[in-house]
Amino acid sequence: MRPGAREVKLYTGIAATLLVLAQVFNLPNLSTHREAQSDVVINASPEKVWGLLADLPGYAVWNPYISPAKGELKEGAQLELTLHSGGQTVVIEETVLSVKPDEELSWGGWMLSHNLQRTLTFSIEPVAPDQVRLNAHEVFQGILLPFAGNIPDDAQQGLAEMVRALRSAAELGPRRPP
Repeated sequence: MRPGAREVKLYTGIAATLLVLAQVFNLPNLSTHREAQSDVVINASPEKVWGLLADLPGYAVWNPYISPAKGELKEGAQLELTLHSGGQTVVIEETVLSVKPDEELSWGGWMLSHNLQRTLTFSIEPVAPDQVRLNAHEVFQGILLPFAGNIPDDAQQGLAEMVRALRSAAELGPRRPP
């Protein structure tokens, strides 16, 4: 055997054993990278979808996941977002990473004392005249991710609710509170 090959086999064996034990004993996902994603086809123009997505104060009218949302959609600007998911409400501060009208909006930040990073990107892709695909994609990374509870799963549910609500708002018009 080459020098070092024995160590590689040992580490590979240990990793495989840990994966099997994690499944057998239903241990949490020990990955330091997870993703949540939801997409929907919307019968509306990119401009209409962007208008709803970029109108942060308007989130209170249609968005069940993020509301209120405060701040300016300008790269580098700070946002204050209130997330509602999994029966909990959490206020987070995020930094706007990308603003491309009618195409893409992205923000991200740190949680759990800078041990968990999250980045959320919304992409608007035309698929036909007055029809787009909206994709919401959130990436979680960090050493504490395995111990972050249901954060990625709650985000998956929240994003799915949000894109469906945005579709309804774009296709039917937002419902105004009484």
